[in-house]
Amino acid sequence: MKASMAFYAIVFLNFVIPSDGASQEIHGLWKEVNEMYSSFAQVSERGKSQPTKVYLRKAVGNLQINASSSTETYEAYFHMPICFGEQAPIFIEVESPQLIDYRFVHLNPPNVIIAAQMQQAPTAPLDWTAWVFVKENTYADLPDSVPIPTLEELPDSVKKWLRPTDCVQVEAEIVQTIAAIVRDTTTNLMELADDIRDWCVTIPWEWPHQPFALDAVYALTWGSSCTGHAHAGAALFRANGVPARTLLNMPTWGGNYDHHWIIDYYVPDYGWIRMETSTGQHPCFAQDEIVTLACHPEDEFPLFFPSGIEGYWHTSDPALGMYSPDWGGAHSAASWIAFSDSSEKIEEAFSLTDSVFYYYSRYWGIKLTPAQQTNVQSAYDYQKSAQSKLALKDLDGYIEDMQQALQLYREVNPEALTTVFFDDFESKQNGWTHGGTYDEWELGSPAYGPADVHSGDNCWGTDLDDTYENYADCWLISPPIDLTSLSCAYLSFWVWNWVEDQNQGYVYDPLWLDITTNGETYYPLCSHMGGVNDDPVIPDVGGWTMLALDLTKYVGETVQIRFRFKSDAGDVQPGSYIDDVHMYGRAVSETGIEVVQIATPPQTLELYQNYPNPFNSETTISYHLKEDLKVSLAIYNIKGQKVRTLVDDHIKAGGHHSVWHGQDAGGSPVASGVYFYKIKAGNEVEARKLLLLR
Repeated sequence: MKASMAFYAIVFLNFVIPSDGASQEIHGLWKEVNEMYSSFAQVSERGKSQPTKVYLRKAVGNLQINASSSTETYEAYFHMPICFGEQAPIFIEVESPQLIDYRFVHLNPPNVIIAAQMQQAPTAPLDWTAWVFVKENTYADLPDSVPIPTLEELPDSVKKWLRPTDCVQVEAEIVQTIAAIVRDTTTNLMELADDIRDWCVTIPWEWPHQPFALDAVYALTWGSSCTGHAHAGAALFRANGVPARTLLNMPTWGGNYDHHWIIDYYVPDYGWIRMETSTGQHPCFAQDEIVTLACHPEDEFPLFFPSGIEGYWHTSDPALGMYSPDWGGAHSAASWIAFSDSSEKIEEAFSLTDSVFYYYSRYWGIKLTPAQQTNVQSAYDYQKSAQSKLALKDLDGYIEDMQQALQLYREVNPEALTTVFFDDFESKQNGWTHGGTYDEWELGSPAYGPADVHSGDNCWGTDLDDTYENYADCWLISPPIDLTSLSCAYLSFWVWNWVEDQNQGYVYDPLWLDITTNGETYYPLCSHMGGVNDDPVIPDVGGWTMLALDLTKYVGETVQIRFRFKSDAGDVQPGSYIDDVHMYGRAVSETGIEVVQIATPPQTLELYQNYPNPFNSETTISYHLKEDLKVSLAIYNIKGQKVRTLVDDHIKAGGHHSVWHGQDAGGSPVASGVYFYKIKAGNEVEARKLLLLR
């Protein structure tokens, strides 16, 4: 439970207790509430903190739709600043004469993109502005010497950042060779980091080899832009056993610079350290780069831009293509104001900003009751007022307005996000149908393309044991899915895609999605999806990636989605594979929750509701720390028995996320049912419940 202003207990009205087990569950939850309150009361008063800096940053995007869509309305998906580390957006505005509305689509936390619903037009501008609260990070306590960790010394939560991907080919010979040269005889991680930085700076800014790409192997062999520099740096760290990930940013020093890639790497007992791999800044300060995407290993796989970079700039309409809107040269960030205040007050302001954005990005643009919508608009007005006060260096006024915004958002209390449809393909066909020319859609365990499915044993693929055929035009159609009585709706799925495409922009053998409300007329849902790099001298790795789409304009309907695949007479590849299709949303209803204020204790911990909930294969638990603390996060069953420990480590201040795959400590799947996740950070304890449905 969260409380920047006050500590709340949630009481569900009209709740029927069906069994003694459910009664024990509620009793256990209230026991957790009492424990949390007791732990808050034990927190000692802290001394006055030293002055530090707070920054107000302005990030903008000036996009241009250069073609007319094939449908009367369509969606444009694009990056925007996210809550990451020391940064949190205050509010975001989207403008266009053709804009209908917009909402936020959450990918893997903390990543968020905007889905702007647009009216068809021959051409249209699409502009956005984000105001971002940034707290200073000077890395004053950055250690000079840290032993290079072994695999056993790394927490499970960061080991995924050692994987090879299509952009970061850790196992490639050139990566392994240069990684060994850079490491030489050093055993000091910080010295290794400096050496990797120095090597990346020497990578030429050129693309002499055709077709050009932006992955680590291309960069280390021939040269690249900042994208290749970042992927090369991540690859050299991972090849030396150090978790590293790529970050997409907008520099505050670059003017109309478009997006820019850097990395961060993990230091045991310290946390993540940012590095600028093109200019050699190490560490790279949070106040200099506005983060718009924190890559996950799965998301380093290219989808809509088949040349080895992230693919979340796209539209819902393949007719527009991946170059419309005109993404290039359109995004920039600027320094607006900076001033000093106590670190304690800045931490309070940052935590408020983070919490407000959590609600704002989930409630904005969805269908609410008039009373709920009034609260959302009033909260948004307070966010804008807070930004104005921060621009005048009035931090006290900023905190006061953000407290008002948070209170209003909490009073909205819409229905929780719930699963409308989920299929991990582990139990027969479940109503899915397929057909078309040279149709080879198959359900089962792949023997040719991906090394494994995303989850479980089965997935759908265009051909599970061979390449697809030339001249294919085939589809996979879902059973009917009921979206009636929803206030918003979203679709996510995992895809492994290796098809014929041209670097830098054209997919010859595309996969895309359609949707129908009547079983006859289909409307597009996304651009053509590309695949891994087809250059024979660059190793293909591939990987599963998650795509999230907004379906809110289809609420009130019963729909079917269709995965459509089409190939030409050219080269054939392993093809397209689909797993873990999930449709979810919020029901439309008056609030059924009463909020009861208990106390106003000091707080350094924010624990959020897991997402998705209920879940089938995996769920993400997010939390925020106001200071560096020893953290333990564990899953418990309704008997109070510990099921699995997710985190047991010293964690840096800021937002963090941990994924539970529904497994016990031994890696075995646990049964469906209610579970609790409990976090202890310093002297504070918080707990929430979650629901696993298999």
